[in-house]
Amino acid sequence: MKKIIYTLALGGIMMTSCNDWLDINQNPNNATQDLVTSDMLLTYAQKEKADERISYSYARDIFYLAQHLTKSGEVSGNYPFLNGLIMPQNVNGFWNNRYTRMANLVTIKNKAVESEDPGYNAIATTLMVVEFRELVDMFNNVPYTDALQGDQNMAPKYDKGADIYAALLNDIQGAIDNFGTAIADATYSAPGLKNSDIMFHGDLKAWQRYAYSIKLSLLMRISNVQDVASQVAAIADKCLSLDEMVTANPGYYKASGKMNPTYETWGLTYLDKETSYRKQNVPTATFVDALRENNDPRQRVYLMARTDMEDDPGITNYAAFGLENERYIGVPFGQMAPAGNEYVSLTGYPALCRTNSTVDGPLADVVVMSGSLVGFYLAEAALRGMIPGGDAKAQEYYEQAVISAMNMYEASLQDASIKDYGACPAITGTAAEAAQVFLSQENKAVNWNLMTTNEEKLAAIQLQKWISLFMIDPLEAWSEQRRTDYPTLLYSNCQTTGQKLVARLPYPDDEKNLNPENHDAEGEINVYTSLVFWDLKNEDRESAEAYQ
Repeated sequence: MKKIIYTLALGGIMMTSCNDWLDINQNPNNATQDLVTSDMLLTYAQKEKADERISYSYARDIFYLAQHLTKSGEVSGNYPFLNGLIMPQNVNGFWNNRYTRMANLVTIKNKAVESEDPGYNAIATTLMVVEFRELVDMFNNVPYTDALQGDQNMAPKYDKGADIYAALLNDIQGAIDNFGTAIADATYSAPGLKNSDIMFHGDLKAWQRYAYSIKLSLLMRISNVQDVASQVAAIADKCLSLDEMVTANPGYYKASGKMNPTYETWGLTYLDKETSYRKQNVPTATFVDALRENNDPRQRVYLMARTDMEDDPGITNYAAFGLENERYIGVPFGQMAPAGNEYVSLTGYPALCRTNSTVDGPLADVVVMSGSLVGFYLAEAALRGMIPGGDAKAQEYYEQAVISAMNMYEASLQDASIKDYGACPAITGTAAEAAQVFLSQENKAVNWNLMTTNEEKLAAIQLQKWISLFMIDPLEAWSEQRRTDYPTLLYSNCQTTGQKLVARLPYPDDEKNLNPENHDAEGEINVYTSLVFWDLKNEDRESAEAYQ
């Protein structure tokens, strides 16, 4: 594993290095330490992370596991992340890409330690915590203590997922403290961050709020297996505000391979032609139903109204499901022969970049984290008595988080040019006003005042969180669904084994080949029953029913 990581990291660095990097009088093996700056490595690591979060090869499969998307009727074939037959060769990139980025981040951290620079140290640490958190959330036990040592350790042992999370909580607190040191030092200066830091442009106070939010995510993820109430309460007011967004933009512009990756992957090419990925993957019936049945004004944002109101001959029978008059219809999860795209809802363009504009969309920032996610976490914490305020505070956080999530798309909610065929017209006021109407309707699935049990309230919080992560962070959506078991999802219509949802990923082929002793020590992995340590159960579900 380490040989692959070392080589890939070096390749990534070469992309951002000067032309004389391969001068025959220099040893290229010393490039990461001597010739490459922390600013170059930081931009590279942040851009690669922003790209991967939503790129096709990674995001499609995680969107499937989160059940935001499924296969469209435009393509044939049987996909492992739909049928549940996920093999080690399917997940190499999920593992290697993260360790590769971290190899670069370790270099930044080492340089920062050497130069006693708390700002760069804290930034590198924060980004590494995110990478390790995601590895555990996908694979459970992974190399941590022995990881990232290059050729000094080619066979790193695996640490327990619970132990890694405990270490990450210490790591992120160290980053928070380092941010505090840099902020408090009037002489601290890192001018290069203004251009190299594509997330916060050197704003260390914003970085610190983000680090606190990452710590909150770690704590809430383990809250079912460990008492973390006091730790959550201590940082509840230090995270991102509910109206904040963390974004990244290295300077996107409208050219092939240079646009916002969400737009370019799931929307239009630089020639304004639909991408093949967009045509091949569509929102699930579960996702569409959650929007339509709850009169969610974001239907016009997340979805495109279907253009043909008939059944797809021989494939659908919408009347049997009471859908014959609906403009917004999803595809049952995993259905192998669904309706053609004109008979179903495709992903709405505003969901990609918060605009319907083909001019502004390609240039838009990628959303890394929204303050609404913090709000949903804190709503749950208040509901469970982890922070003060009880039910009233939980309701406040829940409603403000929903408002925040809708505020992200205000321009599109108001955009009358979006073709909705009258199914979900543009709002005439603000997004906040539309959210208040949404939250006050006679519907106990969204109206807190009509809910009578904590289970109903937790279900509402998690449903809205899951929706808000669409086209932003599918792994967070999948992880939180596994942790809370909300929303209640159906197992894939084409699943060939058992009646459970996929609960984790198998270890990649590369690990079996390059680190066999430690890989084999983990034993046989079953993607349905080998649970991540913070996931307490994975019960049998019902199957998604095809619209036939």
